[in-house]
Amino acid sequence: MLQTIREHTQGWIAGAIIFLIILSFALWGIHSYFIGGDVNTNVAKVNGVEISKEQLAVAYERMRRQSQLHFNANAPATTKDETELKTRALQSLIDLEVLKQASYAQGFRVSDFQVDSYLQSMPEFQVDGRFSLDRFQEILSSTLLSTSEFLELIRTSLLIDQPKLGIIFTSFSLPEEAHYTIALVNQARNIDYVNIPLSYFLSQSYEIKDQAIQAYYDQHASEFMTPEQVNIEYLALSMRDLFAKINPIEAALKSFYNENINAYTLATRWKFSSLLIPLSGNASQEEVAAAKEKMHAVVDALNKGQAFAEVARAFSGVVTTSGLVTLNEAPTELQKAVAGLTQVGQLSEPFRTSKGWMLVKIIEVQPPKTQSFEAVKDKVKETYVRQRAEERFAELRDQLANLTYEHPESLASAAKELGLTVKTSELFARDKAGKDISQYKKVRETAFSNDVLTLQNNSDVIQLNPETMVVLRVKSHVPSTLLPIKEVAKQIAEKLKAQEANMRAVQFVEGLVVKLRAGENPQQLVSANKFNWVHAGSIGRYSTKVDTAILDLAFRLPDPAHAKEKISYGMTRTPNGYSIVALNAVKEGSISDKRQAAVFAEQVQNSEGLLEYELYKLSQIKNARIKMLQK
Repeated sequence: MLQTIREHTQGWIAGAIIFLIILSFALWGIHSYFIGGDVNTNVAKVNGVEISKEQLAVAYERMRRQSQLHFNANAPATTKDETELKTRALQSLIDLEVLKQASYAQGFRVSDFQVDSYLQSMPEFQVDGRFSLDRFQEILSSTLLSTSEFLELIRTSLLIDQPKLGIIFTSFSLPEEAHYTIALVNQARNIDYVNIPLSYFLSQSYEIKDQAIQAYYDQHASEFMTPEQVNIEYLALSMRDLFAKINPIEAALKSFYNENINAYTLATRWKFSSLLIPLSGNASQEEVAAAKEKMHAVVDALNKGQAFAEVARAFSGVVTTSGLVTLNEAPTELQKAVAGLTQVGQLSEPFRTSKGWMLVKIIEVQPPKTQSFEAVKDKVKETYVRQRAEERFAELRDQLANLTYEHPESLASAAKELGLTVKTSELFARDKAGKDISQYKKVRETAFSNDVLTLQNNSDVIQLNPETMVVLRVKSHVPSTLLPIKEVAKQIAEKLKAQEANMRAVQFVEGLVVKLRAGENPQQLVSANKFNWVHAGSIGRYSTKVDTAILDLAFRLPDPAHAKEKISYGMTRTPNGYSIVALNAVKEGSISDKRQAAVFAEQVQNSEGLLEYELYKLSQIKNARIKMLQK
């Protein structure tokens, strides 16, 4: 089964498995399932196997962070949100344990060798076609997983995927099933429709009585509230401001230059040619050995004085010449060989790469060169100032946080101590950005938080960007108030008019549909009301010729060939009003291209395989002994 999995990891199966391993586990917190250690409290048992409270807490935390990344990182989570996340995290742990136990019970196993082989074959961790430990560690660090945890995740993923892939790969579709799918998906429908704009009814006269306006005002008071507003006082700490205050003397710059001399030293640069005896990715041992022998012959020829290009032609080698590059700029597989060469004309020892056997010849070497202080003085000053500013910025940030926390009732003490100016914003609402500091969502949400607005405390330090921090407090608060009815009466009258117009439109359109279904002449009936039928003709399920609401209704109406009426009628809401759709005929879809038919058959087969696997999962979960201990 593992061989089957590996054979299918070049297409969509690879994406599914990688998604499962890296995202479902690493980002959604499932890896915490593998944390060992003694625990005293458990939240659930699956066939006697315990799931600890600690595992759930870690899973929940990772799921919470992932939700913040996808949605709003600053929005406070409600109790309902937290409960839903905890429920999802616990269910994920339970599902994983159920499927893992089911795979073991059915005799599936994964060896250490298979895990290692699969890891090294994952394209996400490869550089130039070969497994890269640096790349692996780089990706792993972003998931906050240890190597052992990640390997265990691969093992579990491969274990669980064995029955899944077994079900999918052994599913099949009958010719009639594929034919039915093609007939349904490629179906075409012949329709006519008439648009009845809402403006037709809005132009009519309406009498909106004062009693109706008053009743609407009383019942929908929340619609006529002014937005709650605040304005704030704040202290802003800017790294940019610190730059202008740091004016180092030349002696300090020279000292900084000497302490960081490596930063102002140009690295060694090489220009080289490489000669490759190519090998295919699936070369046999005999082919590898033959290529190695040919490379030894190449080295002998070069040592006898033959030209590099001539030898390459004689042995069917591929020559590539670089420009002047540093070691880090050279191809990864060549860096070790290049680093050991210091003389022009020097040859490396032959070495194996992902493309075949290779050797390198040095054409030019530029040794490391230290730039003079005068040449890099401006760069030294810029770096010195930024470094000192960053250090001072960090110190001031801590002082700002401490002072505003120690004196939560005012910003004055922190302003005096740090030499900052207390600034004031314009009035702003929670959900509407202003042109000043209120343009930042973090600022608006903090200003309306319970701690700042209700308790009248200073806020925590808010980072607006990497170089700007602020602390704020509410200066004034304008509560939400109900607008007088005289200010909104016209607005209410327009709403009531629109409601009445919409009601008339619905009654009118429904009446037309009833008459059409009763057999009245469609053209005469519509023309009498100065509307016109649009003959759309035959349209497919994904047509863009008509409005999506009309298209949706057209494919929901019953086939007139199987109904009493010769034409099926229906009505639907459209952006500008209503439409009546007349379905005249239905033509079943077909495909003449055998390749497209095969694609449909494969899609049906895959769909049925996935459905079978979902039923398999449900049956395993249903039959498992799952006991909830606490939440």
